[in-house]
Amino acid sequence: MKKSVLRKEMKLLRKSMDKNDRTAKDKKIFENLIKLDSFKSSSWFYVYVSYGTEADTKNLIEYLFELKKEREIHVAVPKVLGDEMDFFEINLFSELEKGCMGILEPSTGNKVKPENAFMVLPGLAFDEEHKRLGYGGGFYDKYLSKYGAERFMKVAVCYDFQMQKKGVIASDSNDIKVDMIVTDKAYY
Repeated sequence: MKKSVLRKEMKLLRKSMDKNDRTAKDKKIFENLIKLDSFKSSSWFYVYVSYGTEADTKNLIEYLFELKKEREIHVAVPKVLGDEMDFFEINLFSELEKGCMGILEPSTGNKVKPENAFMVLPGLAFDEEHKRLGYGGGFYDKYLSKYGAERFMKVAVCYDFQMQKKGVIASDSNDIKVDMIVTDKAYY
């Protein structure tokens, strides 16, 4: 299937979700994510700030801020800079403002030096081979290529209906697979 067709289909499916169903699925994704041993043992978290119909990460970020009171952890979120992206450490949601794409981004803060980190990635579709179909900008692929994908535990979060059969998602040589996918129903 063409990437553009699959992107459009997934956006429509996410948009058609009932609000209560979305809230319940977001809660389940969050619960499944924080159960992971790799999550529990991490001290650096690179997390996208959810936008529109994406699987919610705002509750996760708030949870991480609370977790900082118990142990030393760091939370970093992405900021688009031209055709690339970098991560900046944040301590409060008030440090975020709408960026050029309408997505909340750090208004201030320190650009983080890539650490061994637990990275939560967005996407429109995924498969059991851990292929990820993003929005087409290549921001995560470029970032991971630049700093070394192996430095990160790359975990994508999505609704279970975003999972595709093997072979549906076409991949290019610059596409980087995720290590794990967490949905409202399963781990892949």
